[in-house]
Amino acid sequence: MKPPILLSTSLAAGILAGVAAHWSDLAPSGQPTDSINLESLSSEDHAGPNAETGSSQNVTGDSHLQGASDDATFRSLAPEKQREALLRLSERLSKGGSCGDQLLLARALGDLDYERAHELLQGITKPEGVKFDPSDLARAALAERMASLDPKRTLELGKTAEDPKITQAAIMAIAQKNGAEAIRALAQLPDKLRGSVAGEMRGNLNENVGKASGNLSEITAALKENPQLLNTKSESEGAVRRLVGQVASQAAMTDPAKAMSDLRLMAANLVELKPGEDRKTAESALVARIASQMTRTLRADSPASARVVFNALSDSEKNGTMVALEASARFRETGVDPAIQFAEKQSSPQFSKDAARGVWWSLAQQDRGSAMQWIESLPPGTFRDGALSSVMQEATFRTRTFGETEEAVKAGTELRSTRTKLDYFTTLAQQRRADGSSQSEFISNLAIPESEKVELRRRLAPIRLK
Repeated sequence: MKPPILLSTSLAAGILAGVAAHWSDLAPSGQPTDSINLESLSSEDHAGPNAETGSSQNVTGDSHLQGASDDATFRSLAPEKQREALLRLSERLSKGGSCGDQLLLARALGDLDYERAHELLQGITKPEGVKFDPSDLARAALAERMASLDPKRTLELGKTAEDPKITQAAIMAIAQKNGAEAIRALAQLPDKLRGSVAGEMRGNLNENVGKASGNLSEITAALKENPQLLNTKSESEGAVRRLVGQVASQAAMTDPAKAMSDLRLMAANLVELKPGEDRKTAESALVARIASQMTRTLRADSPASARVVFNALSDSEKNGTMVALEASARFRETGVDPAIQFAEKQSSPQFSKDAARGVWWSLAQQDRGSAMQWIESLPPGTFRDGALSSVMQEATFRTRTFGETEEAVKAGTELRSTRTKLDYFTTLAQQRRADGSSQSEFISNLAIPESEKVELRRRLAPIRLK
C-alpha cells in the first residue's frame, strides 16, 4: 500500500500554529518527564519493528525524552534526538499513520533551517538494494523542507548527488513559484537524471497540495526553447503535461474561456508537424492532452469552470473519463433525467457508455440498492452496457481489489434479474483476469444455476463455420 501523502510544509505551518505536541514521544531514552504524549493527537498506539533488534515496541506512550519540558520544540532537541524522532515518525507514517502524525512531521520541518535540515538528511542513509525503506518518508520530507527554503541550492545539491528525490523536490518548489522556470530547470538536467526526476514528479503533481503557477504564455516560451519535453515519446512528457495542466486550470478558474483560447494559441505555437500531418488535427491532439488534466483539477476546484472547458472541446479532444465525470456532475446538479439526456446526445456509442458509467456511479453513491434496481428499467443498448460496466468498476474501487474479479462477481450476483445477470457475466467473462483463468473456468466457478452457466457458454462459444 502506498504511504500517506505528506502535508506540504507551507500549508502545515498555518495549521500547526496552535498544535501542542511533544517530540519526546518519538525519541527513545531516559525516564518519562512532564511531557505531552502523542495520545493527544492519535487515539491508537503504533507498534513497529525496531530497526536494530527486529523486535516490536510501542512508540507512542512509553518512550519519552529525558529532561524535555512541555514547551520544548523540535529545534531544541540535539541533532541525534531529532534524527531518531524523524525516523520513528517516518516508520509510523509508512504503516499508515494518522493525521496527527503528519502534523507532527510538518511541525518538525517547520522548526528546521536549511543547514539543520541538510545535516539531518545526510545522517539518514538508505540501505543498499532496498526499494522502499521507512526512512524514505523522512528523507523526502527533509528534501521538501530544504527546497521550500532554497530551491536553487537544493536543485544543485540534487544534481551533484544525482538524487532524483532531492532534485524533484527542488523543481516542484520552483514550479510553485514559476512553472516556466521549473520546465527550464528540468530541461537542464542530464538525460538519465531527468527521466528519474520526471517519474518522481508525475505522482507529486497529482497529489501535492502546492500547484504549479505562472501563465501559459511563459510556459509556451519555455517549451519552445525545450520542445523535446512535451514530445509524447519523452520520459518527461507526463510530468510536463501535468504541470502545464495545473497552470491552465488555475487560469481557467478566473476566466475559463480565455484559458481555453490561450491553450489553443499555445498548441498552435508548439505543435511540430510530422510529414503529411494536418495542422488542425495536431493542434487539437495537444489541446486534448492538456485539457484532460485541466478538467480533472477543475472538477474539484471550480465545477463551473470545468463545464466551460468541457463544452469548449470538440469530441476528438475529449476522452471517456472526461465524459463520465461530466455526466456525473450533471447528475449531482440537476438529477438523473438531464444526465441521461446528456448521455443520449453523445456522438459516439462509446461516449454514451462512458456517460452512463458516470450516471450510475453517482446514483450508486447515493443509494446503491436503488441503482441496482434502476438498471432493470434500462432498455438494451450502449447506455445500459455502460451502466453494467460501472457496476464492475464501482465494486473494484469500493473494495480496492484492483486486478481481481471476486468483488465484481459478487456485485453481479446482486443484480435483480436473470437477464441482467447473464448480460453482466457475459461481459465479465470476456475480460482478462489476473489469475489467468479461461472463460470456461471462470463460468464454472460462478455461484449461479447450471442452466445459466449453459447459457453463458452458448453466448461465448466460438462461431462454427458451416
